[in-house]
This record gives sequence, structure tokens and C-alpha cells, in this order.
Amino acid sequence: MCRMFFVCVIAASFVSCLINPSLHAQMPLPMKTSSEFVASVEQQMPLWLEEFMIPGAAIAIFENREIIMQKGFGMADVKNARVVDQQTGFNIGSVSKTVTAWGIMKLCSEGKLDLDAPVSQYLSRWKLPESQFSVDKVTMRRLLSHTAGLSLSGYPGFGPNDTLPSIEQSLSGATNGGGEVKLIFEPGEKYSYSGGGYTLAQLVIEEISGQSFAQYMKEQLLDPLGMQNSGFDISEELLKTSSLGHNRFGEPIDFEYFTAQAAAGFQTTIEDFSRFALATLGASADGQIGNPVLEEKWIDLMANPAAEVEDAGYGLGHAIFPLPNSSKILVGHGGANSGWRARLFVDRKAGDGFVVLSNAAGGSHLAEILMWEWAKWKTGESYLEESKKSYEPVLLSKLKQKLPIEKIVADYEKAKRDQADQYSFPESLLNRLGYEVLATDDIKSAIEIFKLNVSEFPDSFNVYDSLAEAYMVEGNKELSIKNYQKSYDMNPENVHALNMIQKMREE
Repeated sequence: MCRMFFVCVIAASFVSCLINPSLHAQMPLPMKTSSEFVASVEQQMPLWLEEFMIPGAAIAIFENREIIMQKGFGMADVKNARVVDQQTGFNIGSVSKTVTAWGIMKLCSEGKLDLDAPVSQYLSRWKLPESQFSVDKVTMRRLLSHTAGLSLSGYPGFGPNDTLPSIEQSLSGATNGGGEVKLIFEPGEKYSYSGGGYTLAQLVIEEISGQSFAQYMKEQLLDPLGMQNSGFDISEELLKTSSLGHNRFGEPIDFEYFTAQAAAGFQTTIEDFSRFALATLGASADGQIGNPVLEEKWIDLMANPAAEVEDAGYGLGHAIFPLPNSSKILVGHGGANSGWRARLFVDRKAGDGFVVLSNAAGGSHLAEILMWEWAKWKTGESYLEESKKSYEPVLLSKLKQKLPIEKIVADYEKAKRDQADQYSFPESLLNRLGYEVLATDDIKSAIEIFKLNVSEFPDSFNVYDSLAEAYMVEGNKELSIKNYQKSYDMNPENVHALNMIQKMREE
């Protein structure tokens, strides 16, 4: 569960990093001009790519509803010396949900879909399993705002030689380990991130339109916006211009495919996605106000909080977060599939924002550092605490050098004591390191890393889940069950832990 947990929820978890209630007494920074900021980003990008082990990335920056920077950096394919340019394809993971929400709003604007009607009335090919909770309370508004009470936070992808399941099969559990889509609490009660809800929305679009989801989105959104090199259906044509995806060490990995296209399967370029970002800002690529897809009221609806659940920090397909120490309200999304990281942030009131597309797992660090550089530029705040770098790239570099695990852990503990002003040490740091080590079959070292993470974050259900998995791989069912039980007791929504306990007891 834990590897998938950190891959899948990163698309939503970055929101908690942004909503930081602490105010810092900081001296205002000297404000840079637009050209100065762009120049500084261009100068630092090669250094960031090297530091975070990212072969290539593409960036767009917007100001006053105009593009002031749109550029590729680094390599799309190192072996074949293919550089990233404005037409290089990237997978954007969960940012796909933001694009999907536009497709739903299009149906609403045409009177074909009611946001507050039970989605069951639009479905004939698949139905939500009956449960103790009310199926009729599952509405499209709740699906798009992650308040429908559904399971399945995110999706592992399928390999190039795998046969993709149908949407119906995916909803019923053919998800390569992700689980089925079902009600796990009463709809409307709370926010709980569910990629599965977007697969259900994908099916609704197909049922209403009579088309495949990918074709509907192409005709109703992508073509009108001029996004000719983008799509939810990953064709051979799109793959010709696509970058390769890369792991945390910058090494190429297989391209992954998704039945759950609405939740995680969109492929795009920085040139195309800049058009989408501008449309979100109420402009078009040719400088005109408005866009040919949706009236402003529908974009406003997506970009404002779903009022039913307070403090959810989410609208309809759009994460919403106030920038600390600022009047700026940003909307957007983050995405993280294996080998890819992406982010979209815009300030619709000011007409500003940026997009980051990257072809490696380290791209989350790139997006984070660019986010805070952009925030410093726009607000004059220094954001000293928020803009600390994660210590993860340092750890991974040491692992890549094949240093002894004991030394890596000792260096981590020393850095946490002596360099806390420079680096952040989140829970996910040791968790991901543990899985990297576990993948090398050094099970005992992985267990020690997970045990250290338990001692560092004893109130997190996820660290116990990771330790339980390592014990299971070792064959120590007693300690595995003990830690899975601890994780489940702390978070009864962690059905993965319960399933693993039952499986081991049956064995």
C-alpha cells in the first residue's frame, strides 16, 4: 500500500504543504522584473535538473494572462540525444483530473448532466456495489470534489505488454493492485482523495456522450483549444514525440498505460498545456479574452471550494490553496505517475501562474522549488521554511554511489541535527528510501530504515504499513501482521492493511 500511497496522493498532499498557518516575520525581498525572474529560472534549471536527477523538463510561466516563458530543458532521451522542446510529450498524472473536470462541465453547460443528481441515473454499464452507505448520494459534484465517499486513492499503471482492462473491469478491481471502487463512508461527509471517483466520471462521460472518453475529450476540449499534440488515448503518434519516463535515479523506465484515463492518463506538451492554463486564466493563446469551451461561470465553479465540506481545499477537479502571507489564491493540481511529475498553478485573479512538466520522479522537488521561487517573486516574501529542499536527492545520490546503508542512515541523522535550516525531512523521505533498498533485495537494511521512520513518525499509520510490508517480504508473518494491525487501528480506512492481515492468516 505504501509505495502506491506516496505515488498517488502526492497529487493532493502538496496542498498541505502550501496551507501553512504559521506566519514568518521576514524582510521583504527586492522585487525582480519579469525578465529578471525568467533569466534566473533559465540559469538555475540545469543545476536543478542535475541535483534532482531529472533528465528533462519543460516550464511555462504566465503573467497578466500572457506567456512570458515557455521552454524545454535537458533531455527527453539521453541515449539518443533527443532534447526536450516545446513539442515534447509528457504524462501529467493526476493533473489529468483537472482536464477531465472541464469535460464534465461541458456536459453540464449543455444541460446533459446535473451535478447534484445521483450518478447512478446516468449509468447502465456498471453500478456501484451496494453497501451500508447511500449510493444515491454519490453525485458528480461529490465525485469531482473527492467527497463521494469512494475508495481507491490512485492507480498503478500497466506495462507496455499488458492488456488493459475495460472501464467496468477497472472499477470492479482490475487495477494492477489498486483495488476496486466502492463506498467506504457516507457521501458528503468528508474529503477523501479518490482517483476511482474520476474513473466513474469517465464512464459517465462515455454513457452520456455515446463516445469513448478520449474521443469526447478530443472533440469537446482539446481540438477547440488547439491542443493538437495531446490526448488521453496514448497513440503511436503521441509516443513518437514523447519523452521517456525515468525513476528516482534518472534511469529510463517503461511507459505506463491507464484504463483510468480521466484520473491519470493525460499526455501533453508544454506548448499545448500552456493553452489549457491560459484558458483557466480566462484567456487564449492568441491573446483573446475567454475561451471557446466554457463560459467563465463554469470555470469559477471548478476553481472555488466545494462548500459542502469545509476546509477541504478542493473545488471540482482543482485543488485550492491560499499562498501563505499573501492575498493570492492559487488553483491547480499536482501529478505523479511512475517516471513523471507535473504541476499546474494559476492565480486567476491576477492572471499569473506556471506549469512544470518533468520526466523523472525527482520532478516533485523541481516543482516544489520552482513554486516557492515563483511565490517569492510574486509576493516579496522569503518563505524560508517552506522553500527548504528535501533531503531525499542527497540520500538517493548516496544510495546510487552504493554507500553502506549504515553510513547513509548516519548521514541522515547528522544532517537532520546540523542542517535543519537547509533541508526538510518529511515522513516520505525514509519511506521511499526504504522501498528503494527493498527493491535491491537487501531486506534487512530496508527493515532498519522503516523502523527508523516509525521512530521518527510514530503517529503515522503509513510508516507501520511500510514496515509490515518489509516484514512480509522477509517472511516474518508475525511481525508483519502486528504492524499491519497497528496501521489499521490508526486508520480504519486503510483496507489494504486489513486485506493483508486476512491473507496472511488464511495462508
